[in-house]
Amino acid sequence: MTIKKSARQLGFGVVFFVLTGILLAKVIMISLTLGIIALSCAILLVLTIVFRKMDYLLYAWLVLTSVIWFIMLRGLSPAYYQFIGRGIFWGILVCAFAAWAIDIILRGRQFTPLDNVSLKASILVFVLWCTATLTTSVDVLYSFRKWLHIIFALVASYMFYDFFSRDEKNIKRMINIVSLVMVLVSSLTIAVAARALMLGMPIYKEINLWFQNPNVLGAFLMVPLPILVTSGFNFWPVRRFKWLFLSPVFLALLISSSRSAWLAVLVALTFLCSKGKTRLPFAAVTTVVLVLGSITFPFWGTDFYDFIAGERYTGRREIWQAALSTVRDYPLFGIGLGNSAKVVPNYIENPYFASHFVNTHNLYLQNSVEMGFGSVLILLVFYVIFFLSSVRIENSLKSHDLKLVVRGTLATFLALLVHGIFECGSFLTTFDAGEFTVMLPYILMALPFAAKKLEGRAQPG
Repeated sequence: MTIKKSARQLGFGVVFFVLTGILLAKVIMISLTLGIIALSCAILLVLTIVFRKMDYLLYAWLVLTSVIWFIMLRGLSPAYYQFIGRGIFWGILVCAFAAWAIDIILRGRQFTPLDNVSLKASILVFVLWCTATLTTSVDVLYSFRKWLHIIFALVASYMFYDFFSRDEKNIKRMINIVSLVMVLVSSLTIAVAARALMLGMPIYKEINLWFQNPNVLGAFLMVPLPILVTSGFNFWPVRRFKWLFLSPVFLALLISSSRSAWLAVLVALTFLCSKGKTRLPFAAVTTVVLVLGSITFPFWGTDFYDFIAGERYTGRREIWQAALSTVRDYPLFGIGLGNSAKVVPNYIENPYFASHFVNTHNLYLQNSVEMGFGSVLILLVFYVIFFLSSVRIENSLKSHDLKLVVRGTLATFLALLVHGIFECGSFLTTFDAGEFTVMLPYILMALPFAAKKLEGRAQPG
């Protein structure tokens, strides 16, 4: 009783100091808007702790970070976009961390252990490798910030694993929230495209809503789509109308004009349609062929890429060649997380592409440039371990619903692996807080292992 009382006092003590800090910050703040946002985060944290409803805070974070740009486009000055978007992303996520930890203390629970040693080892090695790359970074402080992003994302992944492992209902509720967000984003995409067509405006590579560009919109729709096919809307009362709700998501993905997302979804759906023993070999062969193909593509695929991409996008070939030249000069630990935009343009001969360079449009080249080729090998080892572990978990599960969740997660990660051949936003790599889509894989990664924990707890003895 004394321990619980002390834990409760600690929790409310933390809340008191958070509120005090917020109020002091408000006194010295110039912007009323920032004060309101900070105070709102504090109120969310207090309500979550008092009512012990961490799930509400997680749902609020997921929804707000999915549609925050839409909210800001309608209500705030463009000058606030980056600052407030990142503030809400990190602010509410940190509040969720605090609420989760304090809730565990107040309940006297233990953190749920992750039993997969090989998966933990691969992630640890990747983190250590990322840490080592700080020693060769051309901008150490900036790389350190990007390194912290990956660390926070992995902590969030464990938090969701612990959250999902408590109750199967938590998984169902989260998938329901994701389903609602996807329907909302898809409906807005279709509405914007329809309006553009009625006005006689082009929509190819022109529809991006509040996302950075159409490819990011395509990635946002692509990542949860496989799990929506297997598990989405299954928990709704209108389960029989599942494909009616999925249809706008597929249509919005088509409108995004993101060919890399189209290819990734096609591979994921092919995987979902494969049966039994053919599923894992398919994933393994796809992994080896596509990743090796993407790394060597600039040497043998010039004419083919020009044919499928058209003149408007031929610059990707020059960018890949420049990235390979950078890797040759910095082969071990690269140039540091997030620094590709500062170095790779120096290797691009075409002045236009050099001045407009944003990223390598290839996850494996991007990681090779920023963290050395060894980081790609570690990433591939992680994928192999994840696929093998998830397949074993799926085969061992008795619950049909949990089997579908695991199968959808497997398909999502296969889609991510393929998507990384042509785009950079993905898993275990540099990301920006404005790209919420890259956080979804960290959430989904927790699902197979949480499903295993739930079923093990449900079995007698």
